[in-house]
Parts: sequence; structure tokens; C-alpha cells
Amino acid sequence: MTRPWSSTRSARSNGRRTLFGECDRPPSATAPEACVQGLRQVVRAGGRRIRPVHVQALPEGKTIRHLRLPRVRRGRGARAAGEDVEGAKVRRLDERDIGAAIALTNLENWGYTRADFVRLLTLSPEGCFVVEAKGCIVGVLTTTTYDGLAFLGAVIVSPELRGKGVGKQMMEAALDHLRSTGVRTVRLNAYLNAIPFYERLGFQREYEVVRWTGPTRTGRARGVRPVRLDDLDGLARFDATYFGANRRPLLDLLAEEVPSTFLVAESRGSIRGFLAGNPGGDTCEIGPWVVAPESGAVAGDLYRGLVAAAGTPDVAFSGPSTNEALREFVRDQRFEEVFRALRMRWGADEFAGDPRGIWALGGLEKG
Repeated sequence: MTRPWSSTRSARSNGRRTLFGECDRPPSATAPEACVQGLRQVVRAGGRRIRPVHVQALPEGKTIRHLRLPRVRRGRGARAAGEDVEGAKVRRLDERDIGAAIALTNLENWGYTRADFVRLLTLSPEGCFVVEAKGCIVGVLTTTTYDGLAFLGAVIVSPELRGKGVGKQMMEAALDHLRSTGVRTVRLNAYLNAIPFYERLGFQREYEVVRWTGPTRTGRARGVRPVRLDDLDGLARFDATYFGANRRPLLDLLAEEVPSTFLVAESRGSIRGFLAGNPGGDTCEIGPWVVAPESGAVAGDLYRGLVAAAGTPDVAFSGPSTNEALREFVRDQRFEEVFRALRMRWGADEFAGDPRGIWALGGLEKG
């Protein structure tokens, strides 16, 4: 999902892929901590880009048509097309699997840390899954549920097993679980080369999500302050208007984890917007960032307040391509578009919210 850049592997990985049937460590082994937080595919500490592009980003305003999809990468000894993976079993991810899950996602340089998976398990303890085969974790998938809406993310299968039904097996187990818990709508943000896979499972296209990054600019922030615990009820109601569902558990976690960079904008006692930033290294990951559409100037105040509070020279965030005010802000700030994803939906067409109020997602994997 990123634009072309160096494919050098992260310092976290020696570049060697563990092949199916061999395992350098048990599934419960602890992997080294990643040097960035969250889905920071764009920039790692020190400003180096870390995720190779799969599909060239599209010019602004263009729709996704006639994708030229890359070949699926497979390791040596990959099984023949259509051959089942013997003994592959889907089960719930728990904390003992986190090291192996990080090692697997490190193959794509996604930059997940232990804290990221702990956060996902906190939000959805029964909704994160792995595929295990011959004692090794060969697939990972997470879900995060808000009311009757769930977001699905961090989907990865070992390269040598792609195209062998492992991903489909894992997705079907996750969708069955979500349906059994009353979820009616599942959304995800798909890498462009994965769109056909999700369409075969019944996902439908909604709109593009764009990833931006760039240097920060300082300035005056008016009417902005750090979050208070007594804000959270009102923030959750405000957020649900635009996100489409109640994200109160996520907002609670952010207020606990990043209180100094979780900012609220008020006007005459009414919430007009909020923004959460997660600084790490040289970059602050922004999101969620929600602003009432009629209060567009508030977005700039929140952004400038974050720049002052975070103290990083760069920011990165992902937002909906349908938000015209956001696109204008990005142009004014001279941020750089680095990749596009496709928001997709499975199930009922509900919980759409209003993307005009969404300036940054809470995470590609969390919506």
C-alpha cells in the first residue's frame, strides 16, 4: 500500500523467512520489539521508510480500475496450487502468540509492537485469530468491534502458504465469529493487490483511504486543550456521529496511553473536534482525528496543538479520500501522498457515519 522505496528489511529481522515445516522458535517465543508503534508502515524512527509498495498509488480523483496485480510471493518449496495445508488450525490469538505474530508481520515490515497486539486484544479479546500448522504460527488476523460494526485488520499469511486456502480459512472463521456475536457489518482497508481476495469473500468496495506524511509546521492553536476523563462520554457521542458507531473503549485506551497528545477543541461549551497523536521517534502517528464538517478551521487548531505537544518533526496519518476539506488541508500543508487503500464492506450497509467529519482513521486495522 505504499509508494516505491527501498525494500531493505527492518533491523528487527534478519531477512530470512521461516518456511512451512520449519520453525526457528516456538509460537510462544518473544519476538524483538519493533522500533515504531501501530500501523506505522510509512516511517520508522529516524525517518526511514519501511514498507515496499505493492501497487502504484493512483492520481487523486481516479477510481480503481484494471489493477495490475503483482505475483504472490512464495518461498522455496511452496506447495502446488490448490493443495491443502495439512493440519492448519484456526484458533484465538492470545498473549503467548504475540511474539510469533510480530515475527510474521515483520516479514512485511508493518512495524507492530507488543503494545499494539496487547491493545488489540484488550479491545477484542475473543476476536483476534492465528492459524497454526506444525507448531508454527502461519497466519494472523485481528478484529475490533464497535456495537454491530467490526473492523478487520492485520491480515497476513506466511508467504510460502499464500494461495493455499489459509487466508480464506482464517477469514471465514473470523466472519463466523463476528456474525455469532451480533455483528452485522464488517469493514476493512484493503491493500490494492488484495482486493480480488476480499471480493471473492463477498466484500464490496466503498471508497479510497489515502496515507499522507510530511513535516510539521508550528502555529497558534486556539480553543484546544488535553482531554479530561469527564470528556469521554461526550466525545464518544460526538465521534459516533461521524464514525458511525460507539468507539468509547478505544477512546478510553487513548486517554490512558497518550493523555498529553489527545486533544479536544471546544466552542461555547460544545465539542467541535478531537485528535489523538502517538509520537514515536521522529514521527507522530495521528488518529483518530474527527472534526464537525461545519467547523473546518478547528482541524487546523487541533493539528497545531498536536505539533506543539508531540514535538516530532514529521507526522503521518490515513484519511478518507471523500473528505474534501481534508484534501485541501493536505495540499496547503504540502503533505505527500504515499499510498492508497480501499475501504471495503461485508454484510449490511450500516454504520456508514459521515466521512466528511473523519480527518484521520484510528488505525488501518481499527477503523
